[in-house]
Amino acid sequence: MGSKSSKIIIGTKAFGQKEIDSKSILHFPEGIFAFEEYHKFVILPHKKGSQFFWLQSLDEPSLAFLTLRPHDILEKYEPELLPDSLSLIELDSWEKAQIYCIVTIPPNQPEKMTVNLQGPILINPKKGLGGQFISADEKHLVRMPVLEIIESGGKL
Repeated sequence: MGSKSSKIIIGTKAFGQKEIDSKSILHFPEGIFAFEEYHKFVILPHKKGSQFFWLQSLDEPSLAFLTLRPHDILEKYEPELLPDSLSLIELDSWEKAQIYCIVTIPPNQPEKMTVNLQGPILINPKKGLGGQFISADEKHLVRMPVLEIIESGGKL
Protein backbone atom coordinates (compact mmCIF):
# COMPACT_ATOMS: atom_id res chain seq x y z
CA MET A 1 0.00 0.00 0.00
CA GLY A 2 0.99 3.67 -0.21
CA SER A 3 3.17 5.37 2.36
CA LYS A 4 1.57 7.13 5.30
CA SER A 5 0.95 10.82 5.09
CA SER A 6 2.63 13.15 7.54
CA LYS A 7 2.97 16.88 7.95
CA ILE A 8 6.36 18.50 7.47
CA ILE A 9 7.58 22.08 7.69
CA ILE A 10 9.37 23.55 4.69
CA GLY A 11 11.18 26.86 4.29
CA THR A 12 10.17 29.18 1.46
CA LYS A 13 11.28 32.64 0.45
CA ALA A 14 7.77 33.86 -0.39
CA PHE A 15 5.80 32.21 2.43
CA GLY A 16 8.36 31.68 5.19
CA GLN A 17 7.80 28.42 7.07
CA LYS A 18 4.97 26.41 5.56
CA GLU A 19 3.38 23.16 6.68
CA ILE A 20 2.73 20.67 3.88
CA ASP A 21 1.57 17.09 3.59
CA SER A 22 4.50 14.79 2.79
CA LYS A 23 2.35 13.13 0.09
CA SER A 24 2.27 16.43 -1.83
CA ILE A 25 6.03 16.30 -2.51
CA LEU A 26 6.77 15.86 -6.20
CA HIS A 27 9.93 14.32 -7.65
CA PHE A 28 11.25 15.87 -10.88
CA PRO A 29 13.81 13.30 -12.14
CA GLU A 30 15.41 15.84 -14.52
CA GLY A 31 14.55 19.03 -12.63
CA ILE A 32 13.30 22.11 -14.50
CA PHE A 33 15.10 23.53 -17.54
CA ALA A 34 18.16 25.50 -16.33
CA PHE A 35 17.55 24.17 -12.79
CA GLU A 36 18.31 20.49 -13.39
CA GLU A 37 20.00 20.04 -10.00
CA TYR A 38 16.73 20.59 -8.09
CA HIS A 39 14.44 17.56 -7.93
CA LYS A 40 11.96 17.98 -5.06
CA PHE A 41 9.05 20.41 -5.45
CA VAL A 42 5.60 21.08 -4.10
CA ILE A 43 2.68 23.02 -5.62
CA LEU A 44 1.42 25.80 -3.33
CA PRO A 45 -1.59 28.03 -4.04
CA HIS A 46 -0.67 31.71 -4.46
CA LYS A 47 -3.62 32.74 -2.31
CA LYS A 48 -7.20 31.60 -1.83
CA GLY A 49 -9.26 32.10 -4.98
CA SER A 50 -6.25 32.88 -7.18
CA GLN A 51 -5.58 31.15 -10.51
CA PHE A 52 -1.85 31.23 -9.73
CA PHE A 53 0.24 28.57 -8.02
CA TRP A 54 3.86 28.34 -6.89
CA LEU A 55 6.10 25.46 -7.91
CA GLN A 56 8.28 25.62 -4.80
CA SER A 57 11.63 23.84 -4.63
CA LEU A 58 12.25 21.87 -1.46
CA ASP A 59 15.96 21.67 -2.30
CA GLU A 60 16.40 25.47 -2.42
CA PRO A 61 13.94 27.67 -0.44
CA SER A 62 14.62 30.73 -2.62
CA LEU A 63 13.64 28.87 -5.82
CA ALA A 64 9.96 29.06 -6.73
CA PHE A 65 8.20 29.45 -10.05
CA LEU A 66 4.90 31.30 -10.43
CA THR A 67 2.60 29.10 -12.53
CA LEU A 68 -0.94 28.81 -13.78
CA ARG A 69 -2.99 26.02 -15.30
CA PRO A 70 -3.28 26.76 -19.03
CA HIS A 71 -6.86 25.46 -19.12
CA ASP A 72 -7.82 28.26 -16.71
CA ILE A 73 -7.09 30.89 -19.38
CA LEU A 74 -7.19 28.97 -22.67
CA GLU A 75 -10.19 27.48 -24.40
CA LYS A 76 -7.95 24.62 -25.57
CA TYR A 77 -4.38 23.63 -24.74
CA GLU A 78 -2.98 20.42 -26.17
CA PRO A 79 0.80 20.23 -25.98
CA GLU A 80 2.49 18.38 -28.85
CA LEU A 81 5.05 16.19 -27.12
CA LEU A 82 7.57 13.65 -28.35
CA PRO A 83 5.96 10.17 -28.23
CA ASP A 84 8.11 8.66 -25.47
CA SER A 85 8.81 11.81 -23.45
CA LEU A 86 6.10 11.13 -20.87
CA SER A 87 7.79 7.91 -19.78
CA LEU A 88 9.86 10.20 -17.52
CA ILE A 89 6.76 10.71 -15.35
CA GLU A 90 5.30 7.26 -16.04
CA LEU A 91 2.37 8.44 -18.18
CA ASP A 92 1.32 7.38 -21.66
CA SER A 93 -0.79 10.47 -22.41
CA TRP A 94 -0.62 14.15 -21.45
CA GLU A 95 -4.39 14.07 -20.84
CA LYS A 96 -3.71 12.15 -17.61
CA ALA A 97 -1.36 14.85 -16.30
CA GLN A 98 -1.92 17.97 -14.27
CA ILE A 99 -0.50 20.79 -16.40
CA TYR A 100 1.05 24.04 -15.20
CA CYS A 101 2.88 26.72 -17.17
CA ILE A 102 5.47 29.14 -15.80
CA VAL A 103 4.47 32.81 -15.63
CA THR A 104 6.88 35.74 -15.86
CA ILE A 105 5.91 39.18 -14.54
CA PRO A 106 8.26 42.06 -15.42
CA PRO A 107 9.06 44.31 -12.41
CA ASN A 108 6.33 46.94 -11.90
CA GLN A 109 4.54 45.86 -15.11
CA PRO A 110 2.01 43.16 -14.21
CA GLU A 111 0.02 44.00 -17.34
CA LYS A 112 2.94 42.61 -19.39
CA MET A 113 2.96 39.19 -17.72
CA THR A 114 3.64 36.27 -20.03
CA VAL A 115 3.13 32.54 -19.81
CA ASN A 116 5.43 29.86 -21.21
CA LEU A 117 3.16 27.59 -23.24
CA GLN A 118 6.12 25.98 -25.03
CA GLY A 119 7.61 24.48 -21.85
CA PRO A 120 4.69 23.09 -19.82
CA ILE A 121 5.17 21.40 -16.44
CA LEU A 122 3.36 18.06 -16.40
CA ILE A 123 2.67 16.15 -13.20
CA ASN A 124 1.60 12.57 -12.70
CA PRO A 125 -0.53 13.03 -9.56
CA LYS A 126 -0.78 9.30 -8.83
CA LYS A 127 3.01 8.77 -8.83
CA GLY A 128 4.12 12.18 -7.54
CA LEU A 129 6.36 12.67 -10.58
CA GLY A 130 6.85 15.86 -12.57
CA GLY A 131 8.83 17.25 -15.44
CA GLN A 132 9.11 20.12 -17.86
CA PHE A 133 8.49 19.24 -21.48
CA ILE A 134 8.64 20.95 -24.87
CA SER A 135 5.48 21.45 -26.91
CA ALA A 136 6.20 21.41 -30.65
CA ASP A 137 3.00 23.33 -31.44
CA GLU A 138 4.16 26.52 -33.17
CA LYS A 139 1.36 28.51 -31.47
CA HIS A 140 2.82 27.64 -28.06
CA LEU A 141 5.32 30.43 -27.51
CA VAL A 142 7.75 30.84 -24.63
CA ARG A 143 6.37 34.33 -23.89
CA MET A 144 2.64 34.48 -24.58
CA PRO A 145 1.06 37.68 -23.20
CA VAL A 146 -1.51 36.56 -20.62
CA LEU A 147 -3.79 39.58 -21.05
CA GLU A 148 -3.94 39.02 -24.82
CA ILE A 149 -5.02 35.43 -24.22
CA ILE A 150 -7.72 36.53 -21.78
CA GLU A 151 -8.92 39.35 -24.07
CA SER A 152 -9.18 36.89 -26.99
CA GLY A 153 -11.51 34.70 -24.97
CA GLY A 154 -8.85 32.04 -24.57
CA LYS A 155 -8.09 31.59 -28.26
CA LEU A 156 -4.58 31.36 -29.71
